[in-house]
Formats: sequence, C-alpha cells, structure tokens
Amino acid sequence: TWADRMLETLRVFVYGTLTCLATGVGVLPLLFIQLDSLSEVWVARSNTIAAGMMLAASAGMLAEAHGVSGPLDWQIVVGLLFGAVFIRLSQRLLGSDDDDDDDAGMQGLCTALMEKRHFKRALLIFTVMFCHSAAEGIAVGVSFDKHCEAHFGIYMSLLLAVQNMPEGMAVALVLVPRGVSVPLATFIATLTSAPQPLMAMAGFRFVGAFRSLLPVGLAFAAGAMIYVSVADLSSEVVPTIGRNSALRLVALSFGAMLVFQHGLEAAAHAA
Repeated sequence: TWADRMLETLRVFVYGTLTCLATGVGVLPLLFIQLDSLSEVWVARSNTIAAGMMLAASAGMLAEAHGVSGPLDWQIVVGLLFGAVFIRLSQRLLGSDDDDDDDAGMQGLCTALMEKRHFKRALLIFTVMFCHSAAEGIAVGVSFDKHCEAHFGIYMSLLLAVQNMPEGMAVALVLVPRGVSVPLATFIATLTSAPQPLMAMAGFRFVGAFRSLLPVGLAFAAGAMIYVSVADLSSEVVPTIGRNSALRLVALSFGAMLVFQHGLEAAAHAA
C-alpha cells in the first residue's frame, strides 16, 4: 500500500542519515590525538582503508545485480559505464581537471575557503565531492529494494557507514592542521555526505517505480564508487605511501568487509 511504501522510504532515509552522520564520527578521535604526531601518511592510510571498504561494497552490489540481471549481465555493464561516466563528467563539467590533482580535493577546498577570492573554486570542489557522495546514497537506496536479498540494505548501510568514518578522518586531517577547529571539521566532514539521505530515498523510489532498472541502479552505484576508489588510490595514496602498502591496506579492509558481510548474513539466517 501507499502507507507501507512511505514507511519504507522513511526507513531508507533514516539509514541514509546514519551513513551521513558516520562521516562526522570519524573526526572525533582527533579530540584525543596529538596533532603533531599526524602527517600526510595518516590521510593516505585513511583514504586507502575507505577505498578498500568502498570496493567491498561495490563487489556486494555487483553480486546482487548479477542475481536479477538479464542475459550476459548487460544491465551490469551499462550501469558500471554510466556510474563511471557520471563521476568523470561531474569532474570535467565542474572544472576539477583544469588544475593539478592535488588541488582538487579537500586540501584545495580548504585553501580556496581561506583565500576568499577563491570562493568559486571552493564551490566547484565541494560540488564534485557532493557528486561522489551522491553515488553512495544511491547505493543505500537501491539496496533496500525488495528484490534484493533480505537485510542487504542494512548490510550496505552499515558498510558505507563504517567506510565513511575513515573518509571523515581524512577530511579532518587536512582541515585541522590548517587551523580549523575539530567541531567545525566534524561539521564540514558530515556536510560532504549530506546528499546521501536524499539520494538514498531517490534511488529507492526510482528502482521501485522502474523495477527492470534495479540491476542498472546497483551497477551504477558500484561503477561510481569503483571509479572514485581507483582515482583516489592512484592520485593521492600511491604517491604518499607507495603501491605495495596501498595494496596491502586495500586487501585488508576489503577482506574485513567481506567477513563482516558473511557474518551479517549468517546472523540473518539464524534469526
């Protein structure tokens, strides 16, 4: 019924909000850590752990998409391409390719905000970050579709919430050493994930209305997250901690999330 559908939509919104707030939670450890002991290596490691978790989430979504896809998984291929193109176009249309890669992330945003004449630049960088976060919100929403495995939406929400914590830490590790207070850094980190609740609702309603597009929606979110993960690793992480260290951390966080997924599935079947 309509009322049941609205309750499900509200439930999706709540889980999307939790994933958003988890980004700010990732900043809180800085209240108990000496900032002098932190360096760019910590930022790189936080980004690497987040990338491994995001890749694990993408793998789970592709597995779900395979179960409801058509011949030769053509919807998965289309969704992956659209997801990657969405992120790439958001970067190109907003001008993030006009400058060096080092200036296109949170460091560039912080510099642009502190130099008020670069406010337009800050707005462009922040919009690109919003587009990245929107893909994660879509992932939460489509995962709650009734044709997915039971509890898959909860698993995806928890996974992205955990993944958002090191992302929030990475944001704060750029802002706090530049004079931004921890509470303000917490707010800014949370704001970068603000699209997730709304996009979660939009994704849930969309695949509910157009059932045949469920595998495309799952693959779209996976493709966008894979693109963001690989781009972050190649442009920000590998130059700082090296390829071998990055691969080890990615494998560790990826494997930990797979164990978490299997544990959640086992608990769901036992209930």
